[in-house]
Amino acid sequence: MIGLAGACGRALGKQQRRGGIRFQSTQTDSKITMTWEEFFTLRKQRRLWERVAALPCAMLGLAGGAAVFASLPVNPQQSFMGIDPLILFGGSTVFCGVLGFVGGPSIGRMWYRIGNRRLASTIDAKEAEFFRHVKANRSDPNFSSASNPLPDFYGEKINSLAAYRKWLRKQREHERKGTFNLGNKKK
Repeated sequence: MIGLAGACGRALGKQQRRGGIRFQSTQTDSKITMTWEEFFTLRKQRRLWERVAALPCAMLGLAGGAAVFASLPVNPQQSFMGIDPLILFGGSTVFCGVLGFVGGPSIGRMWYRIGNRRLASTIDAKEAEFFRHVKANRSDPNFSSASNPLPDFYGEKINSLAAYRKWLRKQREHERKGTFNLGNKKK
């Protein structure tokens, strides 16, 4: 059965090549490598897209909420759960804007992924590797206190190799301060 699949694959490969031109791309054959600096640059760009998309989405949510709630009939004589309908509709309109603002970064991330479609799998792999590094090197949150707060648990503020080294130093300092009175090290 495996031999048949291999023979079919070879035959299909021969059919795809005509005159030295390949008609189907094999992205998996040629892996795109990315340095950490390139990764952090692309990560900054993604965060910028997320932030920029938040404002138009908030405006769209506010405009959509205003359009919906302005078209509803209002009876000032009746209250809804003890709240004036105008206040309720105004609050609902603002809530629609806040919902758009909260959902905006997700839409910005989607736009960014569409714009960088060919690098998306490489960025995802590098992101997973980065978070493995963060998880392995972060300090134990049990060492936190009011005088020793936990520094950047998920590594969200890391945007360069220098910032990563600084984050590592802060994690070691947090761990050192947390274990000072205990006399033992992280296991």
